[in-house]
Amino acid sequence: MRKVFAVAAIAAILVGCAPVPTKSINSTAGLQGKRLAITRHPIPDFSAGTAGKAMFAMVGAIAMIHAGNELVRQDQIEDPAIRIGQRLSADLAKTQGVILLPSNGLVASSDDPATLIKTYPGADLLLDVRTYAWSYIYYPTKWASYRVNYDANVRLLDGKSGEVIAQQACKIDPTDPNNPPSLEALRANQGALLKQLLSKAADACAGNVEQQVLRVASVN
Repeated sequence: MRKVFAVAAIAAILVGCAPVPTKSINSTAGLQGKRLAITRHPIPDFSAGTAGKAMFAMVGAIAMIHAGNELVRQDQIEDPAIRIGQRLSADLAKTQGVILLPSNGLVASSDDPATLIKTYPGADLLLDVRTYAWSYIYYPTKWASYRVNYDANVRLLDGKSGEVIAQQACKIDPTDPNNPPSLEALRANQGALLKQLLSKAADACAGNVEQQVLRVASVN
């Protein structure tokens, strides 16, 4: 029963916003020459889930978030949303002729379209990629084996009206279930494997968005 409460507590902390419904772009014809800004958001909480912490319900869930955020800080783990935004914007620039605007290090205070428009003035298009859950957690039946979870929302917005041009949610587990890593393997060498798996998740998310909603070919 305690484990059930722990799972519920973790879910409540991790879910920062609901996934967006999929909307594919109607046409790419009108993108030529449009100025595009990539939004940035604060680094989201990372949950480092271990069996020991999960035994303590809400306190354990909070401990997972604290440990995860320390891991991200110490090992300099980049939010995969950055990689996704860079790849998609490069695709749109090369295949659709959009003009990329410098980010100037601006971080949006929320993902509300009105806030994004104010934060990134002068943009005709806003590429908004936001991580809303990322973590590692042990397999319930194999406590020594771990999986990585990554969830994000990707939106292309009109930079003047805030209208959603295209959007999709990504939910990716980049680990191989037939050969899951140990916690030690994930954390070794300043989280080298964890970083690799998160990059893999970012690439999978970007690939899905390219094919299913933006309908552009990858330049990679």
